[in-house]
Amino acid sequence: MQIAPDTLLRLAALALLVAGLGCAPAHKTTVKEGPIHEVLEAHTAEVMRLPGVIGTGEGSDNGERVFVVFVNRRSPELEAKLPKQIGGYNVIVRVAGDVSAPPR
Repeated sequence: MQIAPDTLLRLAALALLVAGLGCAPAHKTTVKEGPIHEVLEAHTAEVMRLPGVIGTGEGSDNGERVFVVFVNRRSPELEAKLPKQIGGYNVIVRVAGDVSAPPR
């Protein structure tokens, strides 16, 4: 049985494509602006301007450093205003409730 040359080329191209798919990284890597403490310093003021945000911090999610945004209560409006990433770090929202200073 003989295979036409153009069919061989198509099969070879398909084989290379399929082989390349197996080499793709399991997750997308994101370029970070810098260490998490520098990203927090650079972006906390803008995040704190959003109503309902009471603080920021660094955290860990599945072994990855994350930009944590503390809120007094979760709302769809607030979450729509928050980016999914800041400075290349995933943003995680944590509800802290209402925070106030203790009486003197």
